[in-house]
Amino acid sequence: MTNDAQLSITELDDNLQRKAVEEFAAFYLPLFDANNLELMSNYDVANYMTDINEHLTYGRYMTTQQRLDDSVQFSYGDYVNLIDHLDQKYFESGRPALAWNEWYATNFMQISNS
Repeated sequence: MTNDAQLSITELDDNLQRKAVEEFAAFYLPLFDANNLELMSNYDVANYMTDINEHLTYGRYMTTQQRLDDSVQFSYGDYVNLIDHLDQKYFESGRPALAWNEWYATNFMQISNS
């Protein structure tokens, strides 16, 4: 994480926050579909993930884009809280300090080495 990325998702303006949630949801959905969310469950986020996952399960018949749009609309607050608890920081531009794939790999390595 770079030092000039200091904002939490809750400190981003509404448009940037929405964009950040949409990008995270696009990262999250394939992990959900692959049943590969264990890493995130190491954080205190189970209640947010449960709500998001329940709604994603209901939309399995939709296209990927429909599922993403529906999930973000329905679970927006849960996504914001989940991201906030994952300790991801953002630049003023709304770009995350670490790309989500990099965040995942870094956290996976930390757990693997402990």
